[in-house]
Amino acid sequence: MAIEQLTVQGLRNLQAVDMQPGTGINLVCGPNASGKTSLLEALHLLALGRSFRTQKLASIISSGGESCQLFARITTAGGASMPLGMCRRLDGDHETRLNGENLRSTSELAMLLPVQVIAPSGVGLLEASPGVRRQFLDWGVFHFDERFYGLWKQAQRLLKQRNSALKCGTIDASVRASFEPGMVQVSGQLDELRSAYIEALEPLFLASLKRLVEIPDLHLAYYRGWNRDKGLQQVLDETLARDQALGYTQRGPQRADIRFTIDGANAAERLSRGQQKLVTIALRLAQGQLLGQSIEGGRSKCLYLVDDLAAELDWQHRQQVCQQLLELQTQVFVTAVNKTELATAWPSGTALTCFAIEHGKIQLDDS
Repeated sequence: MAIEQLTVQGLRNLQAVDMQPGTGINLVCGPNASGKTSLLEALHLLALGRSFRTQKLASIISSGGESCQLFARITTAGGASMPLGMCRRLDGDHETRLNGENLRSTSELAMLLPVQVIAPSGVGLLEASPGVRRQFLDWGVFHFDERFYGLWKQAQRLLKQRNSALKCGTIDASVRASFEPGMVQVSGQLDELRSAYIEALEPLFLASLKRLVEIPDLHLAYYRGWNRDKGLQQVLDETLARDQALGYTQRGPQRADIRFTIDGANAAERLSRGQQKLVTIALRLAQGQLLGQSIEGGRSKCLYLVDDLAAELDWQHRQQVCQQLLELQTQVFVTAVNKTELATAWPSGTALTCFAIEHGKIQLDDS
């Protein structure tokens, strides 16, 4: 998958963007507050229907505007070229069309345009909430195994039924029998898919990390959301009274997490902030690599959005991240304040498509 053309209107401070990105590395340079991150945000919105910076649509739409419009012409994994358009309105009347037809859900969009964001200034996965790490995990499983999304939706529906019964105080044996057996079965299947994904991801992650920094004895572990030594039905039975008191289900796949340890201790307590950022970058690079290895049935490679890579990485680490991004053989959009910060960080002979952006206006930079 690659974006051949991108048009953006009404998004933050961007001024009627119309650009033709390269299929490989795209370097977008400009001063602070020029619109670099907003351009990445537009790409993320087009790929997932939401921003990676905020959940508030009003913050995304240009001041005084009522909507933002995005259009892209994309090349699919199978080589077909098709138009993708999106409109996001403050009144909630949203629209997304692919090849002239309305898309029914954002899952279709996510499958079409897998996207990863690398923003070194953001919160690292080690210190993030379990929900953020679970989102990272499920992004990977969603693209790794096509069975995941259907099972995940079933689990969400059954969990909602159980929590509703807990809140209403109507969760007697007959009510539990209407949804708990299904919840236990689906949860076990989700657990298997997540566990298999982590098993496949870990060696790629450790190899990527070793090229960035040496962290002996760092381990990546998967927590399924309930005690490994007990079945979920037993756990639900044992925690029923507490669940009733709280009004929600404490254990289950909705509590899944990824844990990082060094000699059995929480890695976040042992590693510096710089090391934690490199761990997060290595994880996201490994996810793209695994996606590339497991592509089948016309699925797309991962689109990378890399924001201000030079801000917190020294020259050596910049070069290594650039090298790994290039090896993924996918489309990358990377921003920098100055072109010199990254233009020479890529291996010799790398083809770069460079853009200059200032005051929200973007143009091809041939210099």
